[in-house]
Amino acid sequence: MHHIFVIEDDLKLAKLIHKFLLKQGYTVDLFNTVQTYYDHECTFLPTLIICDVMLPDGNGFALIEQLKNNHNCPVIFLTALDSVQSQIKGLELGAYDYLVKPIKPELLLAKIKNIINQRIIPDELQQDLSVDTNKRDAKFLNTWLGLNESEFEIISFLANNAPQTVSRELLFKQVIGREYDGLDRAIDLKISRLRKKLKELFSDKEASLDIKSVRGKGYSLDITKS
Repeated sequence: MHHIFVIEDDLKLAKLIHKFLLKQGYTVDLFNTVQTYYDHECTFLPTLIICDVMLPDGNGFALIEQLKNNHNCPVIFLTALDSVQSQIKGLELGAYDYLVKPIKPELLLAKIKNIINQRIIPDELQQDLSVDTNKRDAKFLNTWLGLNESEFEIISFLANNAPQTVSRELLFKQVIGREYDGLDRAIDLKISRLRKKLKELFSDKEASLDIKSVRGKGYSLDITKS
């Protein structure tokens, strides 16, 4: 399940994007101001952020640095500012793409899918691990892992957020699909089984892939080379 942040002050447009993305199977957090973004309590880590440039209490050009610091995911601008200078500035600030309003919902969806499918795994992992969102599987050291749906969600979510540690609460909600109540061990059981599978796959290899428990913080992917 992919989660998208939409930061857009045009309420009509924001609701249309929100409704459209929900129908396409995404989950969405919608923010109409910079302050509502800052005030929100994170329940999902975003896979992608769509941000307007002209906001009532700030602008996306100023906000993007904070977005990139807070979330290890692509940011795209969706704005009415159509000058070449604005587009160049947005891309130079680190936006993954710059889209000019108005845009057809089908084109926006195609852009989103393309960006998510080409999601770059961080440098710490990309030499050894690749995640295929179409096959819903991952490959480590040229060996396919043969993941089931929940195992794929775990690996891809941890990979996309590496090297950050992902909390049990966020991973639970991402994979299980409901809020963590502090007692349910469903995610721990899935991780335990996945760890066993990974250990068996790479016990005789020059490197191993594991899911590391970080006490009091959550989980992260770990590659150990002999």
